[in-house]
Amino acid sequence: MALGLISVKIPFNSCHCGIALTSLQLPEKCFVLGIVRDNQLILASAEPIIWYGDYVLAIALSQALVPALKVALNKNHPIHYSHKECFIKNSTIMYQELF
Repeated sequence: MALGLISVKIPFNSCHCGIALTSLQLPEKCFVLGIVRDNQLILASAEPIIWYGDYVLAIALSQALVPALKVALNKNHPIHYSHKECFIKNSTIMYQELF
């Protein structure tokens, strides 16, 4: 059995920012192992919240599933956010005044 181990860097406009790592919806037979943040490995069992800049480590039980896994992990908001509009890092959320 050929496994596919991947790492994906989370951009600031990722749909996954601010959610628990274990809440990711991945293709069948794909699993998250943990995240790398500030040169430290945080296992998925610790249920960390995903921040922009994290590297998500995931595994597919078949090489054929790797492209679908990459698509799932690289899901971004359809519009571009500036740092002043939506910026989740270190559990700090800043919002731009709309009015």
